[in-house]
Amino acid sequence: MSELKSLGVIVERSFETSSTSLNDIEMSSKETTKLTLTLPRTVEIKATFSKEGLGRKLVKLFKKELQTGDKEFDDAVYISTDTPEATKALLESADVRRAIAACVTSGGPVEIEGKVVTAELPGHHEETEDADTLVLIRALIG
Repeated sequence: MSELKSLGVIVERSFETSSTSLNDIEMSSKETTKLTLTLPRTVEIKATFSKEGLGRKLVKLFKKELQTGDKEFDDAVYISTDTPEATKALLESADVRRAIAACVTSGGPVEIEGKVVTAELPGHHEETEDADTLVLIRALIG
């Protein structure tokens, strides 16, 4: 990941393969790459972005969720944050919202805390730079 390295980001990867079987017959298989990205400096954001689902919608009945005003994003992504103002500022960018939504809807949650960003991407990513991850990292470290 040459661009991430040039930005001073340390990249760690782990690969997972999970499968669902029925009567010893594999019904489905899923490969994911978990990225742990250590930024060159601490950011004042502590947030988790995950798929908006029925369970998350129920949580919203009891806990106020940060909304961006982008209906498509707000309907697709659940935001849990201890830093609402900083998180809201990050999400002012349509490109950042699109990148986070793409990661969350096709892979898994995206977490930001201090100097560490974790994301789960679909498939097996060895050395390729994911465009959505780059958009997010550039926004975080300026």
